[in-house]
Amino acid sequence: MKKYRSLSTRQSEQEIICGWVYFILQLLVLPSCLTWLNARTGYHMKEAELHFIFFAVNFAAVVWIFHRFLGGSFRQVRLHPAYFCQAVVLGLVAYLACSKGMNWLFARFAPGYSNANDASIAALSRGSFPLMAIGTVLLVPPVEECFFRGLIFRPLYGRSALAAYLVSIAAFSLVHILDYLGTYSLQEMVIAFLQYLPAGLCLAWSYTKSDTIFAPIVVHALVNAWGIWQMR
Repeated sequence: MKKYRSLSTRQSEQEIICGWVYFILQLLVLPSCLTWLNARTGYHMKEAELHFIFFAVNFAAVVWIFHRFLGGSFRQVRLHPAYFCQAVVLGLVAYLACSKGMNWLFARFAPGYSNANDASIAALSRGSFPLMAIGTVLLVPPVEECFFRGLIFRPLYGRSALAAYLVSIAAFSLVHILDYLGTYSLQEMVIAFLQYLPAGLCLAWSYTKSDTIFAPIVVHALVNAWGIWQMR
């Protein structure tokens, strides 16, 4: 198996700047803007529809901002398809194993805990399963991977692999629990943070193993597909 000492596909300076600006905007501004617009239109969208619009806007913006980075990453898939496939399979297996172990620990030491994010997605999928399936499986993975593995992990990896893993994994976990500040107790916040660590670790590893952002995108999509199928 070919080992990569560095990740070959780089973002341009423009992609990095625009990526960070949009990353902040979609966290702090876009949800409020969509809610405001929805309240002022004649047709009031359901929550599932509003979330789908959020996913679609993010997807379109990320593809536009990172189109050169994504193009270079796709060339790596075509050049080394075996490495790509192996990284996807091993990344997925590693995630399932880590997730199973984490769930066992939670069942043993925090039996009353339930993930509010999963409960929210399950409720939205009952409102419109096709929209949430398309959103979480096809639209969300490219966006989150371009942000967390491309924008955060990739630049740090050239300086320190350890820092790249720690920072990107922590950021990935934090973003998934920020909406529940004030809802979760401190203990639940810690548990929720820990719950997303295996995904962050395995997705970053599949990126370095394959040298293409499309490996964690596919792993992420498969994990989300399995998760939302269980919620059906």
